[in-house]
Amino acid sequence: MAKRKIKIGLVDADLLCNGTRHPNLVLMKIAGFLNDNGIDSKLIIDHDEDITPYKLIYISRVFTFTQMPAFYENATPAHQRKFRKGGTGFYANELNVNKYRYQREKDMNQLENDEFLNQYRNRRGGCRTHGIDLARQMPYYHLYDEFVDRKVAEGHKRDKYKDYQQYSIGFLTRGCIRHCPFCINKLEDRILPYSDLEWFLDDERDEHGHLVRPYIYLWDDNFLAADPQIWRTKLQQLIDSGRPFQFRQGLDERMLAESPYGEEMAEMLSRTKYHGDFIFAFDNWKDRDLIERALKIWKRHNPKKGTKFYLFCGFKQTSKDTKRFYRDLWELFQRIKILMQYGCVGYVMRHEDYHNAPIANIYVQIARWSNQQQFYKKMSFWQFCYRNQSYWEEKTLKIKERPQLKSFEEFYQDFCDGYYDNVKMCLPLQSLMKVLDMFPEQREDLLEMFNYSMSNLQDGSLWQSDESPRN
Repeated sequence: MAKRKIKIGLVDADLLCNGTRHPNLVLMKIAGFLNDNGIDSKLIIDHDEDITPYKLIYISRVFTFTQMPAFYENATPAHQRKFRKGGTGFYANELNVNKYRYQREKDMNQLENDEFLNQYRNRRGGCRTHGIDLARQMPYYHLYDEFVDRKVAEGHKRDKYKDYQQYSIGFLTRGCIRHCPFCINKLEDRILPYSDLEWFLDDERDEHGHLVRPYIYLWDDNFLAADPQIWRTKLQQLIDSGRPFQFRQGLDERMLAESPYGEEMAEMLSRTKYHGDFIFAFDNWKDRDLIERALKIWKRHNPKKGTKFYLFCGFKQTSKDTKRFYRDLWELFQRIKILMQYGCVGYVMRHEDYHNAPIANIYVQIARWSNQQQFYKKMSFWQFCYRNQSYWEEKTLKIKERPQLKSFEEFYQDFCDGYYDNVKMCLPLQSLMKVLDMFPEQREDLLEMFNYSMSNLQDGSLWQSDESPRN
């Protein structure tokens, strides 16, 4: 009798639970290892998948709010033994430091200690002869092809799924030094080299000789805080590759001000073939002085480069703590103001705690405005909210001869005159008004913040000087 061929299932739980923009790197590396050893593997993309044929099923979950798939929840005890679970989504919310440390250490090492994987050869060099070496393992970049093809057949544009098909993906370094309480690296103290670029850089070409994956994206936690010799060497690897690349989690702008090599960092980055906007982070208002000092350095070397900052917000919100809620909104808009002054865009990143805020939807509307540059660069938050209203009135209610934009004072006169007793107010305006009503003593401050606009605030004199580099 012929020996039954082994089949391994791979599950991106986040993909199956409302989707995700990015492929799961760990799953692609497991698939790469299995493919190296001639073992059949499949990305499971059906909620009702029959898991009987699979010897083992590796499930990865990045987000704690991700629901586990039905075939896992409904599995018999015999089938439950097939599952191997991992990823930050299984422990990121653990508050006990010792438990968190234990769970993270276990998660980070479990695949390289996996009994099944350790039966097979490591064909990627290094010290290991058997088992997967996650740092050196080449991802299998075709893992998501069936998923993408299915979405295209359903009518979606293929370009929507370019992250799954056009990028070589990896970490050049791992670790951080910042101890941010909301971050999975909060217990880390240093940054170490992880992979060489060549270990995950794909060179597949199409029938015309063009690179199938012409871009690179990197998941490094804090690349610029590594030892200077590390970031210099690895940044030069990226430059020498000739390919556009991007650090998807952003770079630490503060290092430009804190490091004695800040000018060198900015200058070297100015010579790279960067893909899209440079991305940094401005997560804490207490860092404002460092951020401004770093921005002056950055903009002198990169005055015309698109620059985006992640803006973290919504952390530890509760339904009754209105003081924390107001403070969070105030700090968010003050960070936006500084970015506008330096000609940078913001990208609001909401912690899941924002759902607990007294007026949670205001975070949604701020993100809708800030995270779409065509709005952020051309109108204030107030104008964005009112334009939602006038667009709805014009296109849906067919109300003619209403101006597309009004000042808050003009809008409020309509409100007092009873116009909105008969015409429903859109959700963005409802949320804005609820915030104003909740904080009557801060009304003028809020209106000032809601009217911040990039066109009025941008000020090149903040970074320009006679010695400024030109590029």
